[in-house]
Amino acid sequence: MHWPFHPAESWEPSPVEPLSRRSGARSCCWYHGGDWHRVNAMALQVLQRARVQSVDPEDMEEFATAHAAEAGATRWDTEAVTALFSIGDAIQPSSGTGYINGQHRTQAMLEEGVRHTVVLHHVDET
Repeated sequence: MHWPFHPAESWEPSPVEPLSRRSGARSCCWYHGGDWHRVNAMALQVLQRARVQSVDPEDMEEFATAHAAEAGATRWDTEAVTALFSIGDAIQPSSGTGYINGQHRTQAMLEEGVRHTVVLHHVDET
């Protein structure tokens, strides 16, 4: 089975818009309301456990939710880690630069100083 979820390469903020961790919290959406460092550490644990247990990629969202519950995660953390493993909501880099999905979440993470996360790569298995 080809595994579509992968740890991302390092991110760097755009030189046009330098980001500061102390830039202040935004209130435009829920993405800016929690600790993305904690969530990404949990996401890497989910990814490792899922690989060991050979979890089907289609079941990753449910697997991540169960992991968060077992870990005693907050509601925000649970929603955030689940979104990282949702086929419909996962951060998906495009073949060029940028993202098909996940730009706003990526921005929130960059503002928190996060430089690595889990991303979804769609692979044509023909």
